[in-house]
Amino acid sequence: MWCEPDAGVRLLLHAYRDRELATAAANIIRKWKDEEPRALWERLRAEGPPVCPPVDAREVARLLTIMRWAYANVPIGHNGERFTIPANGPDAPLTFGANNFGTTETTATGLDKAPTLPATIADDARKVDPREVARLVLCQGWTMQPRGVFRHPFGGFSQSGKRGNGCDGLTRAGMMTRLTEAPTLPATIADDARAIDPPQLPPGVVVYIDPPYQDTTGYAHAFPRSEWIPVVRRWQAAGAMVVVSEAEPIPELMADGWHAVRIDGERKGQKRTFSKQQAEWLTMSEPPAWKPSVQLGLW
Repeated sequence: MWCEPDAGVRLLLHAYRDRELATAAANIIRKWKDEEPRALWERLRAEGPPVCPPVDAREVARLLTIMRWAYANVPIGHNGERFTIPANGPDAPLTFGANNFGTTETTATGLDKAPTLPATIADDARKVDPREVARLVLCQGWTMQPRGVFRHPFGGFSQSGKRGNGCDGLTRAGMMTRLTEAPTLPATIADDARAIDPPQLPPGVVVYIDPPYQDTTGYAHAFPRSEWIPVVRRWQAAGAMVVVSEAEPIPELMADGWHAVRIDGERKGQKRTFSKQQAEWLTMSEPPAWKPSVQLGLW
């Protein structure tokens, strides 16, 4: 895990873990090779400090070009000539000299050769607290039992009113075992889906959204249907198969030719006894490969 508050450094870290991003940035730098170096340098610097997020290949290219030239405090030509500002003022003609600070091509080649490293990037190490993970797992493991009974871990009363002599859920040793044996998944975590603009996606990408169900149990974070429908349409337009969980088929999406499947009959174990929402539907941008069987009433 890399924790880095500086936007420019975060851009570099993203390039180190994303081969496609690094290659795109290198290609952008190569497109600048025929521009007059000083004019290019001043134009790129005039755009201001690096910006991240979003993670943009051009911003990576701009940052690296400025950084490479910043060591000499002057721009460097494509073939390695160093542009030296003469003593009689910055407006005088630039002179040339040898340099060891790199060129646009060496910068691009450096990106091409950069290793691709598996990593998670956060902007603040204080936001990731292992103790808080442990506290959450312990509380959750002792709250919801496999049979749908809420029980205090030390012999409290269950929903049925019967006193228990212990916890039917995980022990602390069981929780530790599950945590240490949990698979490591490559993933990016964001706190707001609305801010993500997906690129064009390859075939086979599936996007699943489980938004707050309309007119049912309240949620800590409001995300009304009017806000998440544009999000799922954006991912569909990018090429993903999109699947939405809700208490009903989504009328706005069904009108666009989406498909709906009811799945609550396939639930195993604990039933939804704590919510007004009993039905659960998947509204899908593509036809389902399989539908659960539906039991018909006798009368």
